[in-house]
Amino acid sequence: MRRVPENRSVPDTTFFVTARLNATQAKLNENDAAQLILDTLSFYRRRGEIEVYGFVVMPDHVHLVVKILPPVILPRWMNRFKSYIARGLGKGPIWQRGYWSEVVSGIPFLEEKLRYIHENPVRAGLVQDTADYPWSSARDYHRQMTSDRIDNYR
Repeated sequence: MRRVPENRSVPDTTFFVTARLNATQAKLNENDAAQLILDTLSFYRRRGEIEVYGFVVMPDHVHLVVKILPPVILPRWMNRFKSYIARGLGKGPIWQRGYWSEVVSGIPFLEEKLRYIHENPVRAGLVQDTADYPWSSARDYHRQMTSDRIDNYR
């Protein structure tokens, strides 16, 4: 899973990121775990470390489309994000080592990644409609209203 671009240490870059659980861990989309992930994203947004353009919390992984704001860099932020979630759940190492990331190079690619993550719960058979999954930013985009869970990427 460890595919990290050369420019992962460049701040002010938008990334599509995937982090996976170890096979033996509890499901992330259970209410407490999923809410902790959303609260953690909100915490880092308020601190001015990231902008969140999209997310989905699946049972065994999380997808994010995030912009890393200076002076923060992706490897350090991912380490803190994953550690905070693990501590918050009161469990040992829950994540697979590393993460997968890809630089989001423009609006068309960003929107492609948003469609991909928003359709993930439907493809997995968890819901019939993307807007019905509570642990995804799809409902924020579906409502086309200002959201306190995501930032405007335009």
